[in-house]
Amino acid sequence: MDNLILKNLQVLVGEEELQKRVKELAKQISTDFEGQEITLISVLKGSVIFASDLIRHIDVPVQLEFIRLSSYGNEMRSSGKVKAIDLTLPNLHGKNVLVVEDIIDTGTTANFLTSYFRLQHGIDEVKFVTLLNKECARKHPVKIDYSGFVIEDYFVVGYGLDYGGYYRNLPYVGYFS
Repeated sequence: MDNLILKNLQVLVGEEELQKRVKELAKQISTDFEGQEITLISVLKGSVIFASDLIRHIDVPVQLEFIRLSSYGNEMRSSGKVKAIDLTLPNLHGKNVLVVEDIIDTGTTANFLTSYFRLQHGIDEVKFVTLLNKECARKHPVKIDYSGFVIEDYFVVGYGLDYGGYYRNLPYVGYFS
């Protein structure tokens, strides 16, 4: 990583605050799904760290699945188009589906997934949990069931989020100043 770039990186959400909020979200999800099972679908690559931390604190049975989508590529803004790289999933009929996102900004990916699950898997309700909710960038209406942090229109990295494939390993969420 370029140390010059890291010098321009400001902490938006620190490591302790992230971990505290992840535990709170997991507790709420556990309460809401008490006595039920969840199929948790992590959208790769960005949500993998968040999803990994989240499931460790969920107290109901969780089946973990992964899909891979892209809307940013190597840019700092969403392309506005969802590229489906891998949507391989088991039969989801009759399952409680909870999609884990690193960030929901324009709502394009969430709308794509909602339609996909309805059409391909016959699921009427898909729930979303996102670490970061960038409401100010929303172009499509999205129902977010569990939201970690509402943020302003920053380009963020760390805790799974990247720029050009780098910075995912940072233990906090930062933005470039």
